[in-house]
Amino acid sequence: MKEKEILETATREFTELTGVQARILHKPLENKGKDKTTFLELKFPNRRKDFRVELKNELREQQIPDLLKMVNKQHREWLLICQYIPAPLKGELKNLGINYLEAAGNCFIRYDDVLFYINDRPVTAQRTPVEGKLWKQAGLRFLFGILVKPDLLNQPYRRMAEITGVALGNIGAFLEELKEEGFLKEGVKDKKPFLFLENIPQLQNKWVELYNTVLKPKLKRGTFRFLDPDHQQNWEALPDHDFYWGAEPAGARLTGFLKPEIFTIYTNQPTTTIMRQLKLVPDNKGNLLLMDKFWHEELDYKQGLVPPLLAYAELATSLDSRNRETAERLKKKYLD
Repeated sequence: MKEKEILETATREFTELTGVQARILHKPLENKGKDKTTFLELKFPNRRKDFRVELKNELREQQIPDLLKMVNKQHREWLLICQYIPAPLKGELKNLGINYLEAAGNCFIRYDDVLFYINDRPVTAQRTPVEGKLWKQAGLRFLFGILVKPDLLNQPYRRMAEITGVALGNIGAFLEELKEEGFLKEGVKDKKPFLFLENIPQLQNKWVELYNTVLKPKLKRGTFRFLDPDHQQNWEALPDHDFYWGAEPAGARLTGFLKPEIFTIYTNQPTTTIMRQLKLVPDNKGNLLLMDKFWHEELDYKQGLVPPLLAYAELATSLDSRNRETAERLKKKYLD
């Protein structure tokens, strides 16, 4: 859907569902010159309300921190309009008090004593697909491998497949797709051709976004809590030979800036082994996430720590401002 179509469809659906007159306005902000901004006006018999519009095709989890920065403390003055919002993100927006309107008519809009909440409309418009195998689970594993260890690109296909954990038959297709999207180039050194990555920051950003929405949900084993409070308090002293700290603990160790509140562990050991070792008990509301380790040992960074790219991916999409600040420190120190 084009932006104009998203706006018109969402406005029409909202009016049909609520009976409230809604129209799109384009006008300059006060004291901001002549540049026009999009607003949605809701009109009642005795009053009206203009919402400043932020328009997106499909909302991604990675975009929420920037959205929070933009609306700042003026949540009630903004309205996010999207063609599609994944169900979990609708819940997050509602909990954060951010108004949204989906093209299908689903919405959460609150101002003064008025509340509109619609959550049962099927999404009828076709979502924009993410292209190619490269951006699915196997492709994301492959990308992680070459982002962490770029010299893999000039190893035999069989070696690339072994280290990245993907099928040998997929390697050629992944490389071709990288070339087509402008992320892989061929050079010559000592009269020999070699491959190298280009536009690495953009590739990292795309991997981060899709790791959290495509690959990460498939890795989660369960949620736990420490049976012994001392283990949580002194988590850095725990023996970490069989697992790797990710997210907040990794950010804490890599930057010294963060005190973890939620603990993430990656492992290829049986769940029961880790439970015994760390004295964990299952708890749906616990603050420890147990995840499958998905990378080869040759991609390890340090004993007991996930590679910095993975720690960054988890922290950069957090709703916690301190986590996002840690992610920026991590990026400058290890990824730039």
